[in-house]
Amino acid sequence: MDKGRVVSIAKLVVFSAAGILLFLVPVRYGGSQEMMSGIVVSWVKAALGQWFAPLLVCVVGVSAVVSLWHRVSPLSFISKREGLDAMFSTSKFWIVVRVGGAALMAAVLLGVGPEWLISEETGGNMLYTVAPTCAAWYLVGGLFLPLLTDYGFIDLFASLLRGVARPLFRIPGRSAVNCLSSWFGSSVCGTYLTISQYEQGFYTGREAVTIISCFSILSVSFCSMIASMLGLGHCFGAFYGTIAITGLVLAFLLPRIRPIRSIPDDYCDGAEKAVDEVAPQGVGRLAWGYCQALDRAAHAPGLGTALSRGFVSALNMMVSTLPSIMMFGTVALVVATHTNVFDYLGAPLGACLSLFGVPDAMEVGSIVLVGFADQFVPVVLGAAQADVEVRFLVGALCILQILYMTDIGALILTSKVPFSFPQMFLVYLERVLVSVPLVLILGHVFGVL
Repeated sequence: MDKGRVVSIAKLVVFSAAGILLFLVPVRYGGSQEMMSGIVVSWVKAALGQWFAPLLVCVVGVSAVVSLWHRVSPLSFISKREGLDAMFSTSKFWIVVRVGGAALMAAVLLGVGPEWLISEETGGNMLYTVAPTCAAWYLVGGLFLPLLTDYGFIDLFASLLRGVARPLFRIPGRSAVNCLSSWFGSSVCGTYLTISQYEQGFYTGREAVTIISCFSILSVSFCSMIASMLGLGHCFGAFYGTIAITGLVLAFLLPRIRPIRSIPDDYCDGAEKAVDEVAPQGVGRLAWGYCQALDRAAHAPGLGTALSRGFVSALNMMVSTLPSIMMFGTVALVVATHTNVFDYLGAPLGACLSLFGVPDAMEVGSIVLVGFADQFVPVVLGAAQADVEVRFLVGALCILQILYMTDIGALILTSKVPFSFPQMFLVYLERVLVSVPLVLILGHVFGVL
């Protein structure tokens, strides 16, 4: 065996094993099962502590100034460097978002502005809770997700899993790793991974949208926390079983109807198809996957280069998405907290819920629809409901909806993935409307309702 092949096998085994341990293997920590990547995220947040939010304000503020300056008068040291040019060259609209997001973050940090804008329920929640969590996941994901994606692990099993993923869900076999990184890690991490894979040519636009909107579900540990908050800890098995079965039905159905079905099967601009999961004639799927994995490992960069590229990628994500997350998320929370908009928008959903005999259907309809703004608000509102059927339904729906504006939605809108805001809202409504009868039926089947 030649030296090059030995090196490729070593890179495949060692780096992939490290990625698996970080993102796919739960360990016991703090009395619960957590992914190592999630533990590292908690370490990052704890280490930075009260300095995290001010640091993010500085990063976003400087990037907004540089982006505006570069837009008005191009800076040569940025234009000559591909990574910096990609980070700071953007459209007029996103320049406005970056500047506005930076200004809003500074206003919340300094306590300047109306209470409805900077309070703990709105802007304060975004700056001190959502933004640090997203930033920490971007950093950990940017640095270490290449261990899963760039050294052959995904390619090894992509051909095998294609036989299930393609006919059932119309997505490539390699998407299984994206799904697992959401289920066992974080939905932000899973979405981040899918977006980066799309931009590198591993998924088409339709495939990326399918994976994000059907499989970027909240982690098991987060679902457990939601069940506990809603007083459903005693029936968590039935609760999560309902979510899993309903989620699989949605993942089978939604790619076959509009708007996901109508999204073009094109690769990202500037990227070509990066992998072929179809094994050649006479070559077994596992053998083909192994060949693809070795080829990927052979062409993968060294660890130092991968880490430096990952850090630049993480910084790019922070600069690109944190201002929009701050702006869109704050607006959504202000509308949800200080207006009756969701009461009116939730009226049709309330009418549908009343057909299923859900208690206080109109109020529940508005609670569920608020979930489009943030997945956590319905949990807080639902915990105050006395009826177990309402709490079971609200808890399941806030997990199954997947698409919410405080982070996942804003992350999608700032990416190159061809998924517009109207399409996102329509898919959100489809998920809710299909989920309601399934959740209620399965709740009765499992003996909870």
